[in-house]
Amino acid sequence: MAESKTTTEEAQSSTTTSESSNSCEATDGERDLAQAAHAEFIKSNYNAAVTLLNQLHNTRPKDPKVLMNKAVVEYYKSDLKNTSAFRKQLVDICVQSGFKIDEVGSADEVDRSVIHLNNCIVLYHLHQYRAALSLLEKMYTGLESLEESVGIGVCLLMAECYLGAYQPEKVLPVIAHTETTFLPQPLPHTPSPKQPPPQEKENKSPEKTGVSAGSGSNGSSSSSSSSSSSSSSSAATDEIRCSATQEQLRGKLQQLRVRAMLMMRSLRVAKKELKTIVTHAVSAGKSLNVTLVSLKSQLEYLKGNFRKAIKVLNQCAAIPPPSPTYGPSLGVMYYNNLGVIHLGLGKPTVACLYLQKALQETQTLNDTESPEPSGDWLSTRSIYQLSSNVQSELYYNLGVTLLHMNKPDKAFDFLLEVLQVHSTNPRLWLRLAECCIAVHKSCLKDDISIRKSVVQGTVGVGIHRKICIATCIDNHNKKKDLESASDAAFPEPTLEFGRLCLRNTLVLLPENASTTPLTDEQEASGVMPELYPAGPSSPLRGTEVVSLRVSALACSAYVCLCLSDHSAALRHAETLLVAHPKIPGIYKLLGHLYAGEALICLGRVSEAVAHFDPRQVGDISLSSSSQDANQSPPLLLPNDSWYSGNLSTAMQVMRYNLSVAYALRGELDKANNILKEVWTERNGNIPPQVIMLAMYIQLQMGHADVMRNIVKKNILLT
Repeated sequence: MAESKTTTEEAQSSTTTSESSNSCEATDGERDLAQAAHAEFIKSNYNAAVTLLNQLHNTRPKDPKVLMNKAVVEYYKSDLKNTSAFRKQLVDICVQSGFKIDEVGSADEVDRSVIHLNNCIVLYHLHQYRAALSLLEKMYTGLESLEESVGIGVCLLMAECYLGAYQPEKVLPVIAHTETTFLPQPLPHTPSPKQPPPQEKENKSPEKTGVSAGSGSNGSSSSSSSSSSSSSSSAATDEIRCSATQEQLRGKLQQLRVRAMLMMRSLRVAKKELKTIVTHAVSAGKSLNVTLVSLKSQLEYLKGNFRKAIKVLNQCAAIPPPSPTYGPSLGVMYYNNLGVIHLGLGKPTVACLYLQKALQETQTLNDTESPEPSGDWLSTRSIYQLSSNVQSELYYNLGVTLLHMNKPDKAFDFLLEVLQVHSTNPRLWLRLAECCIAVHKSCLKDDISIRKSVVQGTVGVGIHRKICIATCIDNHNKKKDLESASDAAFPEPTLEFGRLCLRNTLVLLPENASTTPLTDEQEASGVMPELYPAGPSSPLRGTEVVSLRVSALACSAYVCLCLSDHSAALRHAETLLVAHPKIPGIYKLLGHLYAGEALICLGRVSEAVAHFDPRQVGDISLSSSSQDANQSPPLLLPNDSWYSGNLSTAMQVMRYNLSVAYALRGELDKANNILKEVWTERNGNIPPQVIMLAMYIQLQMGHADVMRNIVKKNILLT
């Protein structure tokens, strides 16, 4: 929020600058009351400040600046908890002044700018970034006409809102314009000895330190009033104070630039900028704060240096934590970051432990701030606690971690909670669909159980004994009858709901996303990549959009096959094969497999044979590039499985399906020869699907003895 320093300074000058509103000059007594209220506010004596402002209000009952300052002081008196009352006061002031709080006009905007800024600050802390930006962008167009302190607050708050809305590419122009407008002079190389006000020591971010008070339309009157109240001030002291303010603003803008670069993953530029900040802090004799340490750790994490990221993050333990009243909890940030880093190290169990600790820290803070449960959080919790609520981010990280731990049912519950906040994130919808698929696959039988189910029973004894063979062993569609009776829109981990999630994923993904990466020269010159918001995770680049689309198409084809919607499965598989010229090998393989299986189910066997030809796939690599940039490698499947993720097994699956196609077309010799190759390469670990197909082929070729031998050796004796 806007600096509390601005609040206190403007409270002093509110009466002297309200002449244009009331058409009458402030008397000496009113000026004395304003200065006394200002002094009490600086000392945090809010009761005394309110008493003085009430006296001032009796003499100037219709002055919006007095009303604004009174509302701010009363808000601070409540420890910034009565947010609903403060918002109502803002609306009442606007109604009394004859304008709407959610509309920014051109007339008398200088007088109304502080009220609009305070409203935007509250919206920011309530995570209503787009509503705040709709007002800030209009104020930004008339930045030159605003008072300097208000203009700086608009720029900083606007940058924070863009970051909160996951639009980092819009932050950089705001930062550049702020530097040009408010930092015309270079900063000195030596630090200023002037210490910041007590409120600013606890809050590093100017827009997170309080609510700005009413300000006058004339910036010079404010400075003259401040200087006249202290007879010991001198020109040298003013220069030091100005230098310190510029230095703080420059440091804040540099941090915003680094955060934007990291969100855009422009790591080279972010590293250079962060090195400049750290070097300046060290040369000035200052210790690194939690923000800089966190940014350094995040940089190492995005570079893939996970262990170094942990080492840097552990430096936070030696830094005194900020006041628990203001800003996010250091414990929540620390445990969450450790969890994400350990997930990158491929240790989801350890990551889950840290993320659960972060949730416990959040719950502890909530119980401490508001021990009695209440439905109106805007009256029981401070605005900083509302602003630092990262529960949706924690739930998202925990859901992805549980998905990596092969606990899709629990992951589904956490991700479903995040969906209520970030319903337009295609990556989140895809993760929910993956949970549904994983739950479905966990209900399928393993190879040993399927192998035993090949023989349904025997009839007779001795030489008259007959073996009853199952007609089908593939139970991928086993749950279809149960799911068809349920509503697809009902959120439960079923394939029907998974198909709905995949539809939303494909709809939300932008079309024609650019996949051309930026060169080092373009990145260094400030060329910004095309980004697509995907909160609570980082924005998507063009290559990630394509990867998500390919993953969603592959999952859609599989789900439709399981639900016996073969036409839709074929459509998704064919779209997958032409989704991108450089489609990863694993998805090219899956596209041909799913398309061929759908064609067989549709009776178009000859077309399916072309998809099962290994020459169609060519040389492939089974490494998947569809995973999130912040996440560990994909889930590992069991080693001794028909679905093992190696190239040899993938080719065996292709030849097995090709053998099925030839058998259906009546070319039994071709089917038998291909199946023999698969049988030989399995080295005795024969999947039940291959056994069943071999039995069928031998029986169709009239080799009953060979079939009985297969049953005896591979089923009855196992």
